[in-house]
Amino acid sequence: MCFFYELIFDADNRFIMTRCRFLIAACIGTFFYVLLSFIGGRDGLWATEQMQEQKRILSANAASIQKTYDELYMEKIALQKDMDVVAAFARRLGYIREGEKIIKISGLAPNETQIYDAGTVVKHTEGEFIPEWVCKSVGVGIFAVLYAFLLFLDFTRGLLNFGERKVTYTSAAGTKLYDMQ
Repeated sequence: MCFFYELIFDADNRFIMTRCRFLIAACIGTFFYVLLSFIGGRDGLWATEQMQEQKRILSANAASIQKTYDELYMEKIALQKDMDVVAAFARRLGYIREGEKIIKISGLAPNETQIYDAGTVVKHTEGEFIPEWVCKSVGVGIFAVLYAFLLFLDFTRGLLNFGERKVTYTSAAGTKLYDMQ
């Protein structure tokens, strides 16, 4: 920071530098405010990353529920239209047609009906972010510290003088006039 100040400061530009210190401090304070808001603000990179992760989780959950729905829909259509599927379900339940004989084989695992998972409720959660007042406070704080530092640099170089006020004397026709302000 001091190097940047040295680049702008000259012996010839003393008057310009006393006016630029405020602008330099304001620009750098604003830069830090914008940087902090861009990275961690409500619409910043951190919040966007959290929202993308939530979107991925919700999309995966919706795809799982859609897959279960498609399987159940196909099973419903098959039960409505295909009599062989109805007969297969009836056999699993122990029903037989006329003329069929049941042969039970011991040692085999019984066929279990598939239980479909209806899915879990996944709700949107509010993302975390740095509040706007914190971003603004950091920007104003950096401005104040930097402005005080630049004032101190100007004071140590002799550009600022908090000494006594000069009184100017003028004379008109041999009589001294005093500037009273």
